[in-house]
Formats: sequence, C-alpha cells, structure tokens
Amino acid sequence: MPASTYLVELADRRRVVAHLASAVQRGFVRLRLRDRVEVELTFSDPNRGRIVKVLKND
Repeated sequence: MPASTYLVELADRRRVVAHLASAVQRGFVRLRLRDRVEVELTFSDPNRGRIVKVLKND
C-alpha cells in the first residue's frame, strides 16, 4: 500500500482502506498493529476513509 495508507478493521468486522488526515499527519504518528483509531468514512465509497484521530489503547 502507498505511504500513509492503512487497512483498518472496523468494530463491525468490515475492512476499509484509510489514509491519515492532514491534521493527524502534522504531528508525528506511528501506527502499529492493534492501535485504535477513529475513522471517517467517505460518502461516495464506504470502503474508503480517513483516520482523523488516534485513540489511546487501554
């Protein structure tokens, strides 16, 4: 996959391709397997979205 593009599994077990939003890219972000993120899906294609927030793992 291209840089800053990730395969994300949603809570309902669907998988979508997501890229980092520009606000997230401004800060240094390193995503790893099992990191929780908030994804905003696109209206035109429900299989694509953008990562708008990285959530803390508890």
